[in-house]
Amino acid sequence: MSKELNIGLIGFGCVGSGLYEVLNKSKLISAHISKIVVKDRFKIRSIDESHFSYNVDDVLKDDEINVVIELINDSDAAYDIVKRALEAGKDVVTANKKLLAEHLDELIAIAKKNNVSLLYEGAVAGSVPIIRNLEEYYNNDSLTSVEGIVNGTTNYILTKSNEGIGYDAALKNAQELGFAGVESYPRRRWI
Repeated sequence: MSKELNIGLIGFGCVGSGLYEVLNKSKLISAHISKIVVKDRFKIRSIDESHFSYNVDDVLKDDEINVVIELINDSDAAYDIVKRALEAGKDVVTANKKLLAEHLDELIAIAKKNNVSLLYEGAVAGSVPIIRNLEEYYNNDSLTSVEGIVNGTTNYILTKSNEGIGYDAALKNAQELGFAGVESYPRRRWI
């Protein structure tokens, strides 16, 4: 029997709220989101405010939480959160592309040292399950590169441009739908 996943969720935007909804409906996986940490206590959300915390230590220092899912848009804060979670012996799932581009080797080493998993397939190819397939099926081959446009935002914009919609309009629409980052708002600190 596999262990129950007791999840600390960091971030409750488009992806985090979708994950929450899926896990609460699923009967296929033994997982429970026990704590959700967000940075903006005044943002209107789809579930009651009592579900939220505003301090990452509520997840990172909770011995009952064995999986941390990091889904925030601040790669510097995400680095601190993911590193601390791995060092605390928690498995980590992240979808933060910039975090991985800048710190992947270091984070993999920390995960190995602490005998925990670092899962990041959600940051690759718009969450198309490609990493595990490459590892499993091409483990003995010497792949030197994989090239292509494989993130959801770029694919969305290119699709819309083929429909005659300009870049700025397509990007704005992707941001409004919640799957493209918006950099023009005031930043709040996570840590």
